[in-house]
Amino acid sequence: MQLLIEITQQSIAAFQLIGSEVQLLEKVLCTKKTEVGYKETLTQVIEKAGNLDRFENFSCSYFGQEFSLVPNALFAASSPEKLLQYSVHKTISKEDVEYNRLPEWSSVIVYQLPMWVKSVLIMKAPRIVIQHEIAHVLRFLTTGSLIPLRSHLIIHEEQFSLVVRKDGNLTHASIQEYQSEEDIVYHLATVFNQLEITTKNELFLHGTGENIEKSLQKLAEQLKKINLFEHTKVEQQASNHLQYQSLCV
Repeated sequence: MQLLIEITQQSIAAFQLIGSEVQLLEKVLCTKKTEVGYKETLTQVIEKAGNLDRFENFSCSYFGQEFSLVPNALFAASSPEKLLQYSVHKTISKEDVEYNRLPEWSSVIVYQLPMWVKSVLIMKAPRIVIQHEIAHVLRFLTTGSLIPLRSHLIIHEEQFSLVVRKDGNLTHASIQEYQSEEDIVYHLATVFNQLEITTKNELFLHGTGENIEKSLQKLAEQLKKINLFEHTKVEQQASNHLQYQSLCV
């Protein structure tokens, strides 16, 4: 059995993975968006998860906009904090910069990981593996379906991530803000147009929580009405993206 943690700027949740079944243990909205507030929320979620001794593995998916994907050669020639600073328009301290190697893609994802995440999780579960959400998706994309053109979209409160694999290559990875499902449709349409996606393809929609799942349903219904997506097989998989964490422990 594995403990799965999902951290975003708006909420923190804990799940347990038994076989292929994901079960929600606790989800708390982050009302105090300060370091102290986030630490309190994360601590609360961990405590609500119960006795951690029953878990064999521990993992955490961190979702944050400040990230960059760089080739192995470029990563080897510079420092993580310098590489991240090229694509982020704010100063990030060296202590808050983390990275995950992705040998499957000959690349590395560099991202901001606040110290409060590690200070709480490592104290509670020393063996926990913390990685960026997009790292989990990219690892999954090297498994499963052999269809070369597929996309994964994960919706959270106020933000969503989108990863596209075309011709077996990673062609798009981004995190965007949104206010309605129409904003997500617009971004998807822009990406599909730019990548000239007009043939048969797969689009998987993910997200946890009742409100998010309602958004997934609305999004799927809207996409069916747009000619651009007529060759797109849209599938709602709700919490399935959480299972991708099992590839990283």
